[in-house]
Amino acid sequence: MAGTRRKPSSAIQAGSSTKRSKNSIDLGFRNEEEEDDEIDSEDDFFQRQEESSDDDEEEETLQAKKVRLARDYLHKLEQDGSSSSSGSGSEDEDDSGDDQDMDRVGRSLQKQRLKRQGVYERMVADKLAKAIESIKLELVDQRLLERQKKKKQQQSTKLSAREQAQEWVAQGHVKLLKGHDLTATCISLQADGSKAVSGSKDHSVILWDMEQETALTTLSPHWKKDKDTTTGGTRTNGQVLSVACSDDGRYAAVGRHDATVSIFDIRSKDLVKTFTGHKSAITCLAFQTQSLQLFSGSDDRCVRHYNLEDMMYLETLYGHQFGVTGIDCHVKERPISVGRDRTARAWKLQEDTHLIFRGGAKLAPADCVSVIKDDWFLSGHENGQLCLWLTDKKKAIETVELAHGSSNAIGNGIGSICALKGSDVVATGANDGFLRFWKANTGATLEERGLETLAHVPVHGFINGIDIGPKARFCVVALGQEPRLGRWNRVANAKNRIGIVKLSGIQDQEAEEVDADEDSNAEEEDNN
Repeated sequence: MAGTRRKPSSAIQAGSSTKRSKNSIDLGFRNEEEEDDEIDSEDDFFQRQEESSDDDEEEETLQAKKVRLARDYLHKLEQDGSSSSSGSGSEDEDDSGDDQDMDRVGRSLQKQRLKRQGVYERMVADKLAKAIESIKLELVDQRLLERQKKKKQQQSTKLSAREQAQEWVAQGHVKLLKGHDLTATCISLQADGSKAVSGSKDHSVILWDMEQETALTTLSPHWKKDKDTTTGGTRTNGQVLSVACSDDGRYAAVGRHDATVSIFDIRSKDLVKTFTGHKSAITCLAFQTQSLQLFSGSDDRCVRHYNLEDMMYLETLYGHQFGVTGIDCHVKERPISVGRDRTARAWKLQEDTHLIFRGGAKLAPADCVSVIKDDWFLSGHENGQLCLWLTDKKKAIETVELAHGSSNAIGNGIGSICALKGSDVVATGANDGFLRFWKANTGATLEERGLETLAHVPVHGFINGIDIGPKARFCVVALGQEPRLGRWNRVANAKNRIGIVKLSGIQDQEAEEVDADEDSNAEEEDNN
């Protein structure tokens, strides 16, 4: 034993590892190192078993948490706040309650998916008409109670548009907000309806709080006369003619008469970027729905495309023969513009082409446009015509003559239009003293398509801008004594204000009431 020589440990490990494994297999011989390895592997095995059991418990906990969160989400969606399952009951009732919860979750997720795709449609026009009629009946009853004599009762039912507007303001159905010194030209709501941005001819841009019904801050100051300036024209260069808010509530785009597009960060109230490139006044702005793609139209006959994610200009779209007066865009990257050349154009950016829609020789130039769906839009014209269009047709589906009446044998021009996207409600404004609501029918057949008059709300002055809040619960308007793009007319005794028209009674339908509508939307999507 003393004369034997041992090999180095490294040699043993390198040279005899295969022999050791072979001997252990063939002869059943096990040394101490192998026993230690085997013991360690057994410990690891039991440890893995314990960890796997812990993972199972964690998985069960996560599943229970998901179910709990889903139920909490359903309770928030339900406006009445009632829960479908009670604390006491049989096991069958609990199972049926769980099935109802899962059905509601499925319907809710399907509704959100349809909204993201831009094909979900809410039918709120009929409820809107009932709500406005109920307000009118309430006001008439109040007038009849205040006057006892028969002659005064008859006169009270024949009030002028201005007197009716004052009555709506006095009763609180219309709220007028001070802030702009000159005519308010445009207004835009955030997607959630909590804030609004408005512009005016006095160069000011104001951020409003819709819940508190007050001005939060002034993004751009009012016009002030420069003492050193002796030439004219400086007062008109900074006029704000259009505003637009992104759906994420972050950016507000402002178009001015000096051919610049200013981008404000609503959260920090700071000016982020100023785009130049247009050669004339910016008359219209529009964001793509659920995107930061911005489009601007100008009197220089061009439409420019921007990307606010990178704060960069992308391209210029040419085609209009005269100035562009209105532009709008929905989910698809296909903006639709109208201009003084009496045409409407749908721009296919990916194909680098566009469609031209002409209404014939009787159709006057359009001042505004609004998209209901990706394939449906409306246009308001300077002679009072209101047109409903389908992108598959070159001519209008229906044209309403003198939509806002006439004065001196000339139709009152429609200066603003807004459609609640994904619904059937449209609002138009002019200088006839009324904000008018319409129902846009976009059915599959010709008999199911068209425009219907819903109701009208008395508003005194030029209605230069309109935006409808979520679920048509309220509407904001930009009012003034003069039209948006000029000074060729004037409404006496009108005030330069921002108006909030409260459409009480318009609520979103419950999940049980819209099951049929959601199923029909899903079937239409599958068919398409």
